[in-house]
Amino acid sequence: MFDSTMNCIFRSAVLDYAAGGPAPASLAQLELVRELYLPPAFYAVMNLLSSHDGARALHRLGDTHLGGPAVDAATAAKARQLLRLALLFQVSYPGAPTVYCGDEVGLAGGDDPYNRAPYPWADQGEQPDMALHADIKRLIGLRQAHPVLRRGVLLAPLHVDAHLIVLVRRLGDGPTAAWSITATNNSEQAQTVTLTLPPGLPAQRLRDGLADVPTKTLTAGPALQRQGDRLTLTVPALYGRLLLVD
Repeated sequence: MFDSTMNCIFRSAVLDYAAGGPAPASLAQLELVRELYLPPAFYAVMNLLSSHDGARALHRLGDTHLGGPAVDAATAAKARQLLRLALLFQVSYPGAPTVYCGDEVGLAGGDDPYNRAPYPWADQGEQPDMALHADIKRLIGLRQAHPVLRRGVLLAPLHVDAHLIVLVRRLGDGPTAAWSITATNNSEQAQTVTLTLPPGLPAQRLRDGLADVPTKTLTAGPALQRQGDRLTLTVPALYGRLLLVD
């Protein structure tokens, strides 16, 4: 038996979703992994988006200039935004998020050998994407700062439609429990959704976790609208929202 694996099903599901694939299909693959793995393995499994075994995430998301067709600047920029979407999902999902060296500075690359291109060191004349690097550091910092994003139990999916996936995690029980809600959107238009919150989740204490990430690309979005156990929120295009109670 395996104690654990590289979670390539996670990789395929999240990248397919970030690239615009139907959310229900990707969520079904993720739920399959949850059904197959015992909880200790599921909450420690290696969740990756790129590796030396296949094309890098940016290549899968449209930036194919290394090992594939050339792309224009707009296509490359969109691929980086889709990578941010995938990374938000990765750092807020159960498991051990793993970043393949170079992804954090926008290194692209198709199948072997292009996926093994060296790190783009600035002092060697390359152009690492330091804005992407800063955003990824902040997202990883959120996971480090909030134990619910590392150890929280993943509850039943709160919402899924063609473009939106909304997931809830809880750490602890009762009034002192910590909660997270991650809402991701792979549409090129913002999406508004009204949710019925799980019992015990104190809607009045929800705050926007991405407000702690004050960059142009990681926007907090409009204020939340709460009414009893109902929550209405707008999820920005090609990105998401992270709500916290801690």
